[in-house]
Amino acid sequence: MPTELQNTPAPPLVLPDLREKTALVTGASAGIGRATIEALLANGATCHGLSPDSSPITHPAFHPLPCDLRDTAAIARAFAVLREKTEHLDFVVNVAGIDPKLPLAEGDAARWDEIVDLNLRGYYLVIRESLDLLRHGTGRAIVNVSSINYRLGLPGRAIYSATKAGILGLTTGLARELGREGIRINTVTPGWVFTERQIREYFSGADTGKHLSHLATVQSLPCRIQPADVANHILFYLSSASRASTGHNCVVDGGWILE
Repeated sequence: MPTELQNTPAPPLVLPDLREKTALVTGASAGIGRATIEALLANGATCHGLSPDSSPITHPAFHPLPCDLRDTAAIARAFAVLREKTEHLDFVVNVAGIDPKLPLAEGDAARWDEIVDLNLRGYYLVIRESLDLLRHGTGRAIVNVSSINYRLGLPGRAIYSATKAGILGLTTGLARELGREGIRINTVTPGWVFTERQIREYFSGADTGKHLSHLATVQSLPCRIQPADVANHILFYLSSASRASTGHNCVVDGGWILE
């Protein structure tokens, strides 16, 4: 019989060296992106958040930047505005993404582009646009958010899984190049996280019990992973506490794939 999953809030992480730093976070309006911004703000950082949707965060040190990361021109415009607001960045966190279920027959070139442009190309372009600002910062850390889905072989997730595997390649592919300038880049790879959307789609209907039972079976730890749990790992890789790590993949999945 699976153990019941504990549903408790993630403890706040306090890292003094994040104070007075400046961060850019994508996917700012909800989920892991929102939790990361809230954790950074709680640590005294200033945050710029990229999202096509308005963010519920109201904090004097939070500055939203409307941007559809599938649109290269929109990215360029957002960074033009960002450079008017700040002369440097200490941290960049790529979180934004979509995960539609698409059987191979439905995943045509247009759907491929829609998912890859946001989930992978957008990450690359955000890093590329941020480079000059990171060079003027002191934190000099990038975190990309992937997913264990690329390891699970789930039907209908081929394009999504390809992007999430690609994020790992993007991270390792840039680690030595950026490391020459003292810029670190790491990946945080979550399992099934109880974001607002995941709760709405999987944990609030008739199949809630089935999904909870599945998680309790596959995870080693009996916990419901919260967005703030993932944010805590992201903050660790932004902090100088992880100064000796770059090109690393940190799995946050409650012991699902045991990597």
